[in-house]
Amino acid sequence: MALELLGVALWLVFGLAGAWLLVTGREMFFGMPLGFSDVRLRRLFGLVCVLAAAFFCVRVAQGSVSWWSVIALYAGLAFSLVFSWWKAREARA
Repeated sequence: MALELLGVALWLVFGLAGAWLLVTGREMFFGMPLGFSDVRLRRLFGLVCVLAAAFFCVRVAQGSVSWWSVIALYAGLAFSLVFSWWKAREARA
């Protein structure tokens, strides 16, 4: 039950960030690669984030939890944070 709630909480944050991109099209302070300046691409990315979050939240609500979705989201989040940190470190050098 705790892993389900943890997964839903992260999917909700992911979905809200996607909704922000979908509605505003503005650049966020984290998570967007450099050169991702086209507003249409940002909104498309936001739509994909919202749809993915809605899909997995509905799956949890139905009781058919796929643990791989929770694990994959955390692994992807960790990978993107390490990758952006590495790129920022290279840019400073």
